[in-house]
Amino acid sequence: LGLGLPAKRLRTLWTMLTHVHGNLLNVSDLSRSIGVSSPTVASDLDVLEASFLVRRLQPYFPNVSKRFTKSPKLYVRDTGLLHHLAGLRTPRELDVWSRRGASFEGFVIEEIGALAAANLVAPQLYFYRTHAGAEVDLLVVHGTRIIPIEIKLGAAFSRGDLAGMRSCLADLGLRRGFIVTGSGERRSASPEIEIVPFPEIVAGRIDLFA
Repeated sequence: LGLGLPAKRLRTLWTMLTHVHGNLLNVSDLSRSIGVSSPTVASDLDVLEASFLVRRLQPYFPNVSKRFTKSPKLYVRDTGLLHHLAGLRTPRELDVWSRRGASFEGFVIEEIGALAAANLVAPQLYFYRTHAGAEVDLLVVHGTRIIPIEIKLGAAFSRGDLAGMRSCLADLGLRRGFIVTGSGERRSASPEIEIVPFPEIVAGRIDLFA
């Protein structure tokens, strides 16, 4: 994966991206860690994104009076590559990896993005996050329709997960949202929030876009 970039800088950048994966992107922090300028890091990320190796998921800005995060979130698009770069070599190492939840989040975003592209016309992907900390991992935007999706590796979820979704629904004027989990059963968390297991989506038994 040379991509025309200096090999040493690229190796260092990849190492740093395994730690940034699933977090807000701060180009200045990356540039200091790598020892190159911010424009150079930004240019390198442009190359990686154009090569479909990373995704900079942009924040969604609704026309409301709240302050919203302006930085994108960074994901390594190939989960296998992410695990390799992180030094994981066995399933057991993945099971105990502290970044496993972020890995699952990126994987689900890519899979749902692919499903959206196959079933909708020109869908766009965003995330929702206010300066107060309310967050939803993924928004699938299709014309005037917005589908909010929170992603959790386990079947359990917290009040904070519901609070972020409720804030999103209220701010965007939406009536329905989903919490996608790695396991468990389909159920309702509230009249407007449905919990759906990811395996059911992959199997085609649940259509998020219906």
